Amino acid sequence: AAEAGAAEAILVRDGIATEGSASNIFLAIGGVLVTPPKGPFILPGVTRDLVLELARAHGLPCEEREVGEAEMRNANELMLSSSTKELLPITTLDGRPIGNGRPGPLHARLHALYQDYKRDFRAGQVD
Repeated sequence: AAEAGAAEAILVRDGIATEGSASNIFLAIGGVLVTPPKGPFILPGVTRDLVLELARAHGLPCEEREVGEAEMRNANELMLSSSTKELLPITTLDGRPIGNGRPGPLHARLHALYQDYKRDFRAGQVD
C-alpha cells in the first residue's frame, strides 16, 4: 500500500472484504452504513464500535454483514476507522473513484458525530 502511495491496504479473503491492515472498513450502500461483523478474520476495533454506537444512537441505518469485494468497489462511500485515523474517507480504490471520488454525506455526518463525541467526552459530558 505504501509503495502505491495509498493510506491503507484493504484485505480481501476469498472474495470477501474483511478489514484494513490496521483499521476496520465501513461502506455506505444506498444510505445504509455497512461493516463486516467481528469474527475470526476481523479484529475488533474500539473506534469501529464507537462509530456503530453513534450511528445507531442517531437513527442511521446500520448492518454488520459480509461484504463482497465487488460490492465494496461499487459502494457509494468507503471509510476506514482506527484510533489513529478516526474515520477516514476513502475516495479512490486501486486508482478508481469510490462514488463520486469525494467524501460523501454519510462520512460527513459520522465524522461530525465522532467529533461531537470527543468534545463532549473531554468536557466530561460522556461516560
